[in-house]
Amino acid sequence: MKKLPLILMGLLFCIPSMIAQGVTMHQYRRVEPQNMEEYLKRETTYWQKLAESEVTKGNLTFWAILQKVGGTDQKNGSNILIINSFKNMDTANEIWGNLQELFPDTKMEDMNTWELAENRATIYLRNLGNHVEVPNANPDKDFKYVYIIYHNPKNMNKLLDFEADKWKPMAEKAMADGMTTMKGWGNAVVVSPQSSKFPYATQSYDLFASMTDALSPTFKEGFTWPDNFMADIEGNDAGPRHKNLYRIITVVSTPSE
Repeated sequence: MKKLPLILMGLLFCIPSMIAQGVTMHQYRRVEPQNMEEYLKRETTYWQKLAESEVTKGNLTFWAILQKVGGTDQKNGSNILIINSFKNMDTANEIWGNLQELFPDTKMEDMNTWELAENRATIYLRNLGNHVEVPNANPDKDFKYVYIIYHNPKNMNKLLDFEADKWKPMAEKAMADGMTTMKGWGNAVVVSPQSSKFPYATQSYDLFASMTDALSPTFKEGFTWPDNFMADIEGNDAGPRHKNLYRIITVVSTPSE
C-alpha cells in the first residue's frame, strides 16, 4: 500500500507528498452485503490497475477504497468511501473510460461496479497540507484504519488556527513520544456541499495501525495535556461532529520523494 496523502484527507484520508491546497473528492457508496465481496474484488482487480495507470500518466494523484466499520443505519447507509485527487477536476471523469483498454479480453459487465453500488453523496475538500505522522511510519503496518471526522464549528478560522498552531504540533510530539495510538493526522476544508443537510465546514482524519488502537483511548495513560489547551475553541461547536471509522482496503498515490 502506498503512503497515504495529506487529506485522507483527500484522507481520504488524501495523505504526505500530496500537493497542498489541492482538491480531493470523497464519494460515498452503498453496497449491499451480499455484493460486497464481488465489489471489492472488482475494485482491487480492475479499477486499482486503472488508478495506477492514471497516476503514472499524471492525471490522478491519489485513489483509495475504504470500507466503513460499524456505524448507524447499517441497512441503508453508505458503507464504502472512495477518495480521489485529480490533477484536473474538469477532466476527471474522462479517465474512467480507459479501463477497457487495460483489459481488452474482459467484458465490461464483469468489471463494472455501478451495478453493485449506489452513490449516496459526493464531498469536495481542499487539502491544507497539515498532515503529520509517527516517525519512520510504515504505511503497510501503520495506516490500516482511519476515522473520518466532519466538524461543524461556529467560527471555521478559529478551529483551523487551533488545529494548525496547537493540535498539529501536540499530536506530532505525542506520536514521537509514543503517547498516542494515532499514527497520523491531518485536516481539510469542505468546499462543497454547504447546506442545512450537510452543515460541516471542515474535516480531519486520524490514522491507526489496528481496529483495537482505533477503539482504544487515543492518548495513553501518563499523557499530560498542556495547560488550557482547548481554551481557544471552547464553545465553538455549532453542532456535533460526524465521525465514522473505516478500514483502508487499498491506496494508490504518487510516490513519496
